[in-house]
Amino acid sequence: MPDVTLIACCLWGGWVAFNLLMVALAATVLPVRQAHFDGFRARLPASLPKLLSPAEIAAVVAHEHGHRYRMHVWSNLALRCVFLTPGARRRRRQELEADDYAAARGHR
Repeated sequence: MPDVTLIACCLWGGWVAFNLLMVALAATVLPVRQAHFDGFRARLPASLPKLLSPAEIAAVVAHEHGHRYRMHVWSNLALRCVFLTPGARRRRRQELEADDYAAARGHR
């Protein structure tokens, strides 16, 4: 009979690999429909210059860099790897942290 611990570790490893694959897909394959930080870089939709002024785009980029600075993608990934889901309160706090980061750099 196989060792239950080994099976559990293999299943968990598969879960972690799946979540890492999802981050990689978001960073490379999925189309950009809204501005976001994918864990590696800030991604902006091509239509953004038609919708926002250069100053507004700079504020959006600063906000996304706030997500990078606070490592939101990676902390959320760590939660998912232990079978927890980042809740609405956490996501809201992360958005405010990214806003504060942008505001501290002169962007409203």
